[in-house]
Amino acid sequence: MPTAFQKELVTLAHRLADLGDLAAIALEEATRAVLESDHTLGGRAREQAAAVAALGAACEDQACALPALHAPREAEVKAVVAAVHIAADLTRMGGLAREVAGSRGPVPPEVRPAVARLGGHAVAAARALREVLVGGDRAVVGSAVALVGAAEREVRAWADGCAGSRGAGVAVEVALLAAVYGRFAGVVEGVGRRAAGFAPVGA
Repeated sequence: MPTAFQKELVTLAHRLADLGDLAAIALEEATRAVLESDHTLGGRAREQAAAVAALGAACEDQACALPALHAPREAEVKAVVAAVHIAADLTRMGGLAREVAGSRGPVPPEVRPAVARLGGHAVAAARALREVLVGGDRAVVGSAVALVGAAEREVRAWADGCAGSRGAGVAVEVALLAAVYGRFAGVVEGVGRRAAGFAPVGA
C-alpha cells in the first residue's frame, strides 16, 4: 500500500506534468505570435510564461516540503531532488517561450513553414513529457527532440544561405530564433532523463 509520502509524490508528478503542458502551450502561442507578427498573441504567450513561472515555484515549494513532512528513504530523497530540478527546468522552458514571443520579426515568408515545423516539433516534445513524468516510456521524448534538431538545422541552413539576399540582420535574427527552440528542446531532453528516475510507482 502506498505511503503518504508516495501519494504526495504522485500528486507532485501530475502537477509537474501539468507544468510541462503549460510550457508547451506558452511555446505554441509564442510560435504563432512570431509567425503572424501578432502582438496580442505575443502578450498571451508572455502571460502563459508567467503562469509557468508561478506553477513552477509552487511545485518546487511542494517538493522541498516533502522531506520535512515525512521521513523519506534515500531513494525517495533522490526523487525529491529530481523533482526540484525538473520544476526549475520546466520553468526555464516557459522563459524560453517568452524569448520566442519577444523575437524581432517579422519572419520572412519563405522560411515561415520551416519555423512552423520547428515550433510544432518543440511543442510536441514538451507535451511528450507528460507520459514520462507519470511513469511512461522516455523514447517518445527522444524521438520528438530529434525532430526538433532536424528542423533547427533546416532553419539554420536557410539563414546561412540568405545572408546575401536578405541581409545579415535578418539571417542573424532567424538563426537566433532557431537557437532558442534548440535550447528549449535541450531542456526537454534533460527533463526526460531526470524524469526516468523520478516518476513514482502508481502515478
